[in-house]
Amino acid sequence: MKLSSMKLSSLTLAFAFVVLLPSPAQSQSLVGTYYSCSTAYEGEADALMNTVFADVYQSYVDKGQLTNWGWVEHTAGGPWRRITTITAEDRSTVMATWRQIDEQLEEEHPTALRRFNEICDSHDDYIWTLADSYEGTDPGGTAPTWLSVYFMCDPQNEARADELMAELSTVTDKHVAAGHLSGWAWYKHDIGGRFRRLWTLLGAEGTDVIDALDMVTGEFEAEQTDTFAEFRSICSSHVDYIWADARTAGEG
Repeated sequence: MKLSSMKLSSLTLAFAFVVLLPSPAQSQSLVGTYYSCSTAYEGEADALMNTVFADVYQSYVDKGQLTNWGWVEHTAGGPWRRITTITAEDRSTVMATWRQIDEQLEEEHPTALRRFNEICDSHDDYIWTLADSYEGTDPGGTAPTWLSVYFMCDPQNEARADELMAELSTVTDKHVAAGHLSGWAWYKHDIGGRFRRLWTLLGAEGTDVIDALDMVTGEFEAEQTDTFAEFRSICSSHVDYIWADARTAGEG
């Protein structure tokens, strides 16, 4: 069963991803299933998610097991076309709920699920743990658009990369305060494929998210030159995506 099972140079355009995020005081785990789908039938997959499966996901938010769920569509980037996301306060809760959702969808919607898996016939599963975020970033919502950078890092120095990102975040915070972004988050790899860290910039009304990225990374280069250079020496490659909320109005 595939639906809620997940497997996913200089810093210029390296992004892909998901939900809005909590303040760092609230340790949160995220399960993301990154789908490769038939572009001819993506609209049908969206309809199945929003009209058939959404109530199942939302029921676990209503019961308090999840803090949120999401359905996300590709705008720019690599081969992934859609993402389902679920978030909870800890890894054990999010993994147990992930299994429960799988079982409920199999039992209650087998025909719709089979069709969905025909359209989105392969996927990559990741579990991420929130490491840091902009204070006040909404712990449950989904931004209209966002840009995510999936980093490949030296496993021996990932903790140092986290420290460096914390130093760089003073620049990112400034651009949230200025209204160029609505938030940001930094995730650590827990379970999944080759990507070890995830940086997400949340779009703000009136500013293109790529323009915001250019502002932030330009200031990294100008104001935090040594810190940024060391960070890039540890997390030396990445893959970039831009995503948009694919849930219909009123969901979540």
